[in-house]
Amino acid sequence: MNQIDIYGDIGESFWAESVSANDVKSSLESMTGDVLVRINSAGGSVFDGFAIYNLLKQHKGTVTVKIDALAASAASVIAMAGDVVEMADNALFMMHNPWTMALGESKDMMKTAELLDKIRDSIVTTYKSKTDLSEQEISDMMDEETWLSADEAIAKGFATSKTSERAAIENKIEKPW
Repeated sequence: MNQIDIYGDIGESFWAESVSANDVKSSLESMTGDVLVRINSAGGSVFDGFAIYNLLKQHKGTVTVKIDALAASAASVIAMAGDVVEMADNALFMMHNPWTMALGESKDMMKTAELLDKIRDSIVTTYKSKTDLSEQEISDMMDEETWLSADEAIAKGFATSKTSERAAIENKIEKPW
């Protein structure tokens, strides 16, 4: 089966491994049929996330998403592209309001706030396409920065089932001794 691994930051990153919309587009161009997308990501660029989501939704073939450990922020948006969304029973799904850093005067800050509200609405629309939750319920969850276990994500409609595979979560902290 065709496979795309989304491990690391979404979008170009200077600090860590990353997967961009261009990476996924290039991969999908050479694939026909069903695709397995494995996710372990804390998120990143919401715009790359939207593009990857749309590329996967437009792909001709079944898209199965497996959340191996974490689908947070923009990665949780990408996960919504799956016809099937499976989560390891020890995996987590996280959603929150979009945020950014901005510079400028008060008018610039107001424009940035308006843009963040539009982005938020787009994220809500994406989650709503997968679940039976109301826009208000999704908005409330985003306001709270909600973390869901596999069982909770399934109950709310963000995932369809649990995998029998357990994700290995590694400790990346190097100890001095």
